[in-house]
Amino acid sequence: MYQSLKGIAAAVGLTLLLAACQNPAAPGPGGGDAGGAGPQPSVESGTIVGFVVSANAGEAVAGSTVSIYEAGTHNLLGTTTTGADGSFTFEASAGAVDLVFEKDGYAGSQVLNLWLQEEDPTRIYVIQRKAFNPAWPTTPPEVVVGKVQDGDIYDAAFGYIPYDVSVTPAAPLTTDLIYAALGKTPGSAFITGHREIFVSVNATGDRFLDPFDYAAAGPTTFQVVAYDTNGNRTQVFRHVEISVPFISDVDLVAPELRGALSITLNKPVEFFSAGPMAAPENGNLYTEVFWQPKSDFSHAPNDVPYGYHVYRSFDGEQFERIGTVTGLSTAYIDASPELAPGRTAYYRVTAFVGDLESEPSNAVSTTPLDVFDVQLTSPADGASGVPVTPTFGWTPTQTVSGYHYYAGAVWDTLTGTSAWFASPASPMLVNRTEWTWNEDGAYTNTPLETLQRGRSYEWHLIEAYAMDDPVHPTAISVAADGLGLWFPYGVASTDHFSFTTAP
Repeated sequence: MYQSLKGIAAAVGLTLLLAACQNPAAPGPGGGDAGGAGPQPSVESGTIVGFVVSANAGEAVAGSTVSIYEAGTHNLLGTTTTGADGSFTFEASAGAVDLVFEKDGYAGSQVLNLWLQEEDPTRIYVIQRKAFNPAWPTTPPEVVVGKVQDGDIYDAAFGYIPYDVSVTPAAPLTTDLIYAALGKTPGSAFITGHREIFVSVNATGDRFLDPFDYAAAGPTTFQVVAYDTNGNRTQVFRHVEISVPFISDVDLVAPELRGALSITLNKPVEFFSAGPMAAPENGNLYTEVFWQPKSDFSHAPNDVPYGYHVYRSFDGEQFERIGTVTGLSTAYIDASPELAPGRTAYYRVTAFVGDLESEPSNAVSTTPLDVFDVQLTSPADGASGVPVTPTFGWTPTQTVSGYHYYAGAVWDTLTGTSAWFASPASPMLVNRTEWTWNEDGAYTNTPLETLQRGRSYEWHLIEAYAMDDPVHPTAISVAADGLGLWFPYGVASTDHFSFTTAP
């Protein structure tokens, strides 16, 4: 239904939308776009609740100075500092604000044209990366957004929203990344899903964005995020509205939630675009929620959702909408800094078309596990005279559940061959902290029955993770994932030891 409407209106829509343009805006406090021409926010003041993190799903940035300005001006409303959990709160005496974040050793970050909500606090998650080189400029890049203005109304049936973005970093820096999206803060596709991305260019040129790719409907935001080569970041908001065609006689059914799985990584993975809050120090934490659509298409297109709204609660009763995905989606990744080890999060999902929304789905929950690491103990790094049937030992830094899993690998530096140390019948060693070579006889009568004498080897744990439940896990903590079982990009083990066997 929706794609056909897009086709009907495409020619007219493109012609009308290409005519849209934007008058230059005054520079914001950190340089850049202060806000599109158009209506002002409906409120005159409000509360901002923010979290500053080193990356999407990343650790908290404590001690960052936050300066709050009236949007598009140098009128300083006040300053505050992020707490140990990266959070800050501010009562702003303006309906729209610009935020500037500064901390020694960190890149600069700014948020421009943030509109405050009338009743509830306005929540904002901000990324502030460590500077690639603290001696380089830490001024956020100037960003100018063209063709999209505050108050613009677009018909989703037309299919395209024209825009262009230009970025001017502080000299001698260059632009690293430009992201654009509707209804969400764009960043790494693994975390934020679909978005537009431009790499190592200072301008996007004339581009078009399709509201259907974002299930954007009603009042929403067009957001741009730009990074320069020192990690400085600028995020710009445009406040727009998307009109969605739909049938009034809609028979929407919520999907069936199959589960929620939280992943705690013990090493930071910088998803560029997330104390008691945010990911563990030097780690990452995110949750994936997945579901099965329940529409039987017997009343198509009336029972086909335009998209899904995802809701989260920390008490199982008060749910807050945290994201929207298209009607073709079956999963959502929550990388909020409000997730924390030991803090149970509940989720449910609704199907929607326009203003019509189904009843909520069943709820699922997850309680993230804490972070842990593994230290190798024997054979010690650089050891010599090691037996050809050595006992490999390791120690977890802490026990985070009743189910810890390990698998190791030994590499022959002469031949370049490698072998697992674990039972072929049970590839993972459960709650074990040592393993003796060929202890189960699996390598007997093979070249791997013993290691070679006088040979140099390297070894490490290729897998080390913990689960809250061995059959139906809802939380996993990963110390090493060389095979990418739980995290698609893998997590390297911390220790890599070498040893030489006895002659």
